[in-house]
Amino acid sequence: MEKVLFVYNPNAGKGALRGKLSHVIDLMMEAQFDVTTYATRKAKDASDIVEKKGAAYDRVICSGGDGTLHEVVYGLMQIPVDKRPKCGYIPTGTVNDFANGIKLPKRILPAAQVAVGTQCAPYDLGDLNGEYFTYVAAFGAFTSVSYETPQPIKNLLGKPAYLLEGVIKLNTLKSNPVEVTVDGETWEEDCILGMVTNAKTVGGMNLYRRMKIALDDGYFDGIFVRTPRNPIELNLVLDFFLTGRVNSQMRIIHGRSITIKSNEKIAYTLDGESGGKHKKAVITNHHQAITYFHG
Repeated sequence: MEKVLFVYNPNAGKGALRGKLSHVIDLMMEAQFDVTTYATRKAKDASDIVEKKGAAYDRVICSGGDGTLHEVVYGLMQIPVDKRPKCGYIPTGTVNDFANGIKLPKRILPAAQVAVGTQCAPYDLGDLNGEYFTYVAAFGAFTSVSYETPQPIKNLLGKPAYLLEGVIKLNTLKSNPVEVTVDGETWEEDCILGMVTNAKTVGGMNLYRRMKIALDDGYFDGIFVRTPRNPIELNLVLDFFLTGRVNSQMRIIHGRSITIKSNEKIAYTLDGESGGKHKKAVITNHHQAITYFHG
């Protein structure tokens, strides 16, 4: 009998899991799993329980938003690879970028059926100065919105909550002079936003329409938005923030290892969670480190 640790955030998104929780657990019981359930109550609960208990299970299934998955993955990475359980994910958050990338259903019960299924594959994981991220490490404009936006506003408005908070912060945009090295090639730029991603969408926006994105190839993709110097460039930046369309104001990157240096400490976010402040951010790829059940 397969042992499963089910970790869920009852407050993610609009609390949609609450009305379906018994149905989700029923699916696990029908699959003849030996299930232990754990509801998170505060930050780092998910990472703590997975780190401490995860090695005793064959599979960890988590339900919540990108932040919950971020914590669960941190816990999984503390477990030796030969004992590391596979991960099922039932997304109930506001945006769910990583879930979109591995083709998970948007509705809870179909996603739960995937999580209790057999179709799985290993995917890459990012690492910024020793802190893991599933799909994005970023600095600059809008990047603090996801963890600074109050949960009740997220629950009420969904995705528009992020845009609303972001627009409020437009008058605080700061230019960050950075030196970026991608697989040994170095360039310098003044940027208001930098993102290193292992995702097909970020913030619900498809930023790589003309590129084939793989989440298991050992490579990162990324976008750096140059600081606008005139009204035309400002319009290009605003268009990017509103539509997600990449234009000449952006620099696209693709590589296995990225180092970002700055004269001052820059605040980073990892999967929408606070990632600390760094003068030097060394971003590396853990190739196919976590095995997920996918659609």
